[in-house]
Amino acid sequence: MTPAALWRRLRGSLVGRLVLAQMLTVLLLWSAAMAYFVWDTARYDEIFEPGHMGPRADMILALVDSLADRPEQLQEVLRKLDVFQRRENHEQDDLALRMSMNVWLGDRLLYASPGSPGVVPATQQRRLEKLVIDGLPWRTYTQPSARSAARVTLIRSGHAVSILFALGERGILILPLLISLPFLVLPAWWSVRLALRPWRRFSQEIETRSPGDLAPLRFGSAYRELRPVADAVNTLLARVAASLVRERSFIADAAHELRTPLAAMRINIEALQAHRGDARDAELLDGLVRSGERASRLVAQLLGLMRSDSGRTQVVRLSLDGLVQDRLAALSGLATQRGVELELACAERCEIEAEREGLTSLVDNLVENAIKYAPAGSTVSVRVGADASLVVEDAGPGIAADWRERVFDRFFRVPDQAQPGSGLGLAIVKSVADRHGATVELADGAGGAGGSGGPGGPEARGLRVTVRWNMAERAGFEPAGGY
Repeated sequence: MTPAALWRRLRGSLVGRLVLAQMLTVLLLWSAAMAYFVWDTARYDEIFEPGHMGPRADMILALVDSLADRPEQLQEVLRKLDVFQRRENHEQDDLALRMSMNVWLGDRLLYASPGSPGVVPATQQRRLEKLVIDGLPWRTYTQPSARSAARVTLIRSGHAVSILFALGERGILILPLLISLPFLVLPAWWSVRLALRPWRRFSQEIETRSPGDLAPLRFGSAYRELRPVADAVNTLLARVAASLVRERSFIADAAHELRTPLAAMRINIEALQAHRGDARDAELLDGLVRSGERASRLVAQLLGLMRSDSGRTQVVRLSLDGLVQDRLAALSGLATQRGVELELACAERCEIEAEREGLTSLVDNLVENAIKYAPAGSTVSVRVGADASLVVEDAGPGIAADWRERVFDRFFRVPDQAQPGSGLGLAIVKSVADRHGATVELADGAGGAGGSGGPGGPEARGLRVTVRWNMAERAGFEPAGGY
């Protein structure tokens, strides 16, 4: 993975961003600590106090006094001592870190450490002296011998930038960070994941909500950081719930108000039909009757849709095959009018726990749709299975596979439909099925997938709608109230 791709991935992940922020924080704190260390080292004057430098100076002066009459041996001893001083902290190659010295005997220079700063003109004794040589700051400590005219000057750099570069070249600043940083990533990632666990539980609460559950969220309010988000979501849910209530109330009220004038219009039209004069009047009146029937059906569907969305159920144990028989008997007049035969097949008595009015609406919409789209002279087959299933099959044009998910949307109709409709029938069926824990499946009928087409012609595929109840789920169904 390229650095650019890794950066994009980290930026797109909240965990990655937090881990990266932790690593950057560690880096900044480390840099600040190192900067303070370098600055403090550059200004650390206590090391040049007599208590620290005195014993070192005494050792050097003792060697000078004991070997003063043997200058060649003294030079060799001072050289080796200088090398030892530089190597004791592995600083012999770092000018900014090493300790240098000048050894004098009276006015004669006995030894000067090679390299910068060379000979230092120290003037103060037994105390820290700060000098600037060739534009660079140095700190010196000079101590004379109590037995002779010898004196020694110990020298160390006081330039913070030089110390910083010297430490950087040796890896003292960066190497520990580079070694420790990879070992910090995993604990940082784990700690962030642990800290974000409430966010995951919060998202799970939202994810497991059903579309109709608009109750306030409970989990997020327990955490101060999640509370604003939870409050905002709860406010949105409350507004959506209030909007849905107003929408349902408006549609239900409008549907109820429309039923009365539609019924009155139908009565008046039927009265006019009894006194119709010519064929043209009869045709117009028949058209008005059909329009009134469609409007009445739309009103009934709107009311059924509002009831299925109301969230109120009254569950009873009922016979599915008995209910289907009653509804087929009620719809037999419509089937006769359309020239369609209804056929019922029941394996055996099938009882389920269901809400009667919603189940009635489901059966009516399935059978009415089948009757409406079935060609004259064909049969609408209705089967009730022992496995708590309801199958309604017709020989009409069917629904292409591409549209079988969309037809459950409200007010959606398959393009180029020959029959008028509102697009609410299957939406009501799906809503009732969902409330009862049932599934709805659409498939080709007997006329599709290689069939002859039957009375619907060679292009008719037919439609088979299967509603199947899960008896295990229905056993645990808890009613929310009655209406």
